[in-house]
Amino acid sequence: MIVWICTDMEGLAGIDHWDQCYHPDDHAPEYLYGRDQLTEDANAAIEGCFDAGVTEVRILDGHGRNRNKGFTEALDERATKVWIASRNPLRWEGLDDSVQAVVMIGQHAMAGTINGFLDHTQSPKDLCCFRINGEEAGEMSQMALYAGGFGVSLVYVSGDEALCSEAARIFPKVSSTPTKQGTGWATCDLYPRNEVRSNIRRDIKKALLSSDWNTPWKLTLPIEVSVEFAWSGKVDGFARIPGVQRNHARAVSWKIDDLRNIFDWPNPGWHPLA
Repeated sequence: MIVWICTDMEGLAGIDHWDQCYHPDDHAPEYLYGRDQLTEDANAAIEGCFDAGVTEVRILDGHGRNRNKGFTEALDERATKVWIASRNPLRWEGLDDSVQAVVMIGQHAMAGTINGFLDHTQSPKDLCCFRINGEEAGEMSQMALYAGGFGVSLVYVSGDEALCSEAARIFPKVSSTPTKQGTGWATCDLYPRNEVRSNIRRDIKKALLSSDWNTPWKLTLPIEVSVEFAWSGKVDGFARIPGVQRNHARAVSWKIDDLRNIFDWPNPGWHPLA
């Protein structure tokens, strides 16, 4: 079995401050601490995969600010690091029909989630709402749909309680491990790090050994993607691209005919369905 892991930072054990995820200085103590937490949670996930008898683990540093440099040298060497295979359209390296399961570590809740710690979808302070066929969605749903394009299932996620509730609501067969309880957008109560990582390792093993998770998420094509931003200027450029409809001053929508295009944003190099 091959497992593909995508990591983020906001939902990690031990993370309770914006600067731990987004400090602009690569050498800031807060950011270096965040990288350590990322690596430790990733290692717990990798261990859980191999405990379950997995033959290969591929792991993506999915936190954009990291620029693919988030993992420290302490990352478990049994895992193969992957990155971006192409950008227009966007394709993730190593996630294809040879993979059996997708795992997400350190994930956050979708934009607009009450008491979701640093909740957002793609752009934390610009994007208000992301919808797939009219239903609000976050980055977890995007990844599940992308994986579904290859017939691969999202099996497990870790993140704050809000993210775990989101998973239970949208993907009831997906297992989850809570890392903290959000108390506001930028505040949370952390759970003990060592305990969380022990739970991640245990819960991933249990999820992968279960026979109940092989349910790739697929939707009938074409799919409508709609996005509402915080200000109208963000929409002006998108609205000029063929295939994009401007729904009102701050919102645009477009259609895609490939599940894997869920991560793509209209640009001069990639146009949505006409």
